[in-house]
Amino acid sequence: MLPDPDRSRVSPDDPELSRLIRAERIRMLFASTVPVALFSGIFAVALALLVAPQMGRTLTTVWAAVCVLGSIMRVVHLSAYHGSSNRASPGWLTSLNVVCAVHGAMWGLAGVFLPVQDMVTTVMIVATLIGACAVCTFTLQAHIVPSMLMNLPLLLPASLKLFTRMDAYGLYGGAGLLSLLALMMFESRRVERRTTELLWLRFTTDRIARERAEALKLAQRHSAVKDQFLATMSHEMRTPLHGILGLARLVHNRLPNKLGPLTETRQQVELIERTGEHLLGIINDVLDFSRIEAGKLQINPGAFELHGVINEVLSVLHVSAAEKGLRLRTTLELPSPCWVRGDAARVRQVLLNLLGNAIKFTEQGEVRLHVAGQPEPDADGKPVMRFQIEDTGAGISAQHLPLIFEAFHQVDGTFARKQKGTGLGLTISREIARAMGGDIVCSSALGKGSTFTLTVPLPSAQVEQVDVDLSEPLLPLPEAASPGLKVRGHVLLAEDNPVNAIVAEATLANLAVAVTRVENGVQALAELQRPDHPYDIVLMDCQMPELDGIEATRRLRAWEHHHGRPPVPVVALTANAMSSDRERCLAVGMNEHLAKPFKQDELRAVLVRHLQGLQLEPLAQASNPA
Repeated sequence: MLPDPDRSRVSPDDPELSRLIRAERIRMLFASTVPVALFSGIFAVALALLVAPQMGRTLTTVWAAVCVLGSIMRVVHLSAYHGSSNRASPGWLTSLNVVCAVHGAMWGLAGVFLPVQDMVTTVMIVATLIGACAVCTFTLQAHIVPSMLMNLPLLLPASLKLFTRMDAYGLYGGAGLLSLLALMMFESRRVERRTTELLWLRFTTDRIARERAEALKLAQRHSAVKDQFLATMSHEMRTPLHGILGLARLVHNRLPNKLGPLTETRQQVELIERTGEHLLGIINDVLDFSRIEAGKLQINPGAFELHGVINEVLSVLHVSAAEKGLRLRTTLELPSPCWVRGDAARVRQVLLNLLGNAIKFTEQGEVRLHVAGQPEPDADGKPVMRFQIEDTGAGISAQHLPLIFEAFHQVDGTFARKQKGTGLGLTISREIARAMGGDIVCSSALGKGSTFTLTVPLPSAQVEQVDVDLSEPLLPLPEAASPGLKVRGHVLLAEDNPVNAIVAEATLANLAVAVTRVENGVQALAELQRPDHPYDIVLMDCQMPELDGIEATRRLRAWEHHHGRPPVPVVALTANAMSSDRERCLAVGMNEHLAKPFKQDELRAVLVRHLQGLQLEPLAQASNPA
């Protein structure tokens, strides 16, 4: 049902909408001026020729000339309207009312001189006037005033003249014309209201569409600003954090691991490390949450061995559980080995989050992980692995249980709460589980602990069997990444931050590789474009003065291609940790992306992957870093 077009909706309350409706109404009134003026002149001349023998040639010629003049007046008025710079002005409606009244009066002169005693001639003239009235009503239906001002002088004289016959024909004809005139005015009023409704709907809809388009553009702009803000803040926080953690680890590794006067210093350095890693975890949570909000959470399925992922998680959390005096029990009813297909990194992240939460909120007792022995099908027939994490903590009340997966929600939200955190862990974990096609549910009761159940499709993967014993809780590192090995090679380090440069150079020195440092992309290109450059790999920061690492790598790859040089491996060593940053690095020809802050083992693994053709030697035998 159309809305009520009362004046309050289209007048002073909304002047812009009123102006648009008025301008469109005036345009509609002028739209048919040319055809109306043309046919008006033609029919006036034709009628004059037809009735000239009965009414006199002079009278009919004058009347026809007046009507043609009226048509010309309408066309001139239309030309003035088209030449105006302000067609929405109310003055155009006023002038149109005057022009229509004059034109109607010109045609109405035919009724003044109506020969009522000559019925044939009278019928011809009245029929023509009725036709003209119908045309005026149709073409001026957008507004009742010009329609009424033209139709009244057009039909009223003829109807009054018919009454002068003083017989049944005259009374019938006069009353009929007046009734027709009233009906035309009633219909004009109805059409005008309908037109107002339609115009109101049209311009309101256009406004809504325009506002929605603007809102969408604004939202997209805000989203881009938010993404840029997150990327910038991530970089700006990770850069100093990398320096803090790196220096703390260097100092920690150089302190003697024994009782003595340096014990307190060692504990303080360890505290710096843990605090920095806690801050890094918060930054990662915020980035993951932003990806989820933007619908950019990526799942990268592949074949992996489930025992290895679980043991890796348990080895990380074993220390924190032992520090609180908690028993960390596991029940793994899995085949050995258990190769499945899924995103190993995301499964690891969710298990770390759920088990870490269980340990954090349990003061005494135990935390238990139970994994089903065989994948069980879900409602769609897909094989689903079920992970249950049970704890003997304080539990969650029925009031808070439905809210625990909401972002930033914490059961104890006071400033004095014992457990700290962002309140994003469970939200992120459930969204990751759902992105993988699974879910997380929780059952809990106060004083009885909680049980979190993770279900995720992990179909079996057919891979080449390897002879590895997976029954032990801590898996040995692959030989290539073993801390007991050093890689040999010459590294070009492009890093402008002096603190991060110190950390990287010291880390690389521990790995027994030669290091040459440059401070920007221009210097890096100059080194790599030397005919006999000695570098086996480049560690390239992305944000540097003069020439950043992205553009430097693009130019390097183009130069190598042009000169037929084999590409030197380039690894992005950057605090830009968004997935889009990694894709951007790979797109310009970088081989890998290592986000700051990173650990020595992570850097060693990267070097091993790209320097595997060079000699590896045991740590004790490495004497020459070159």
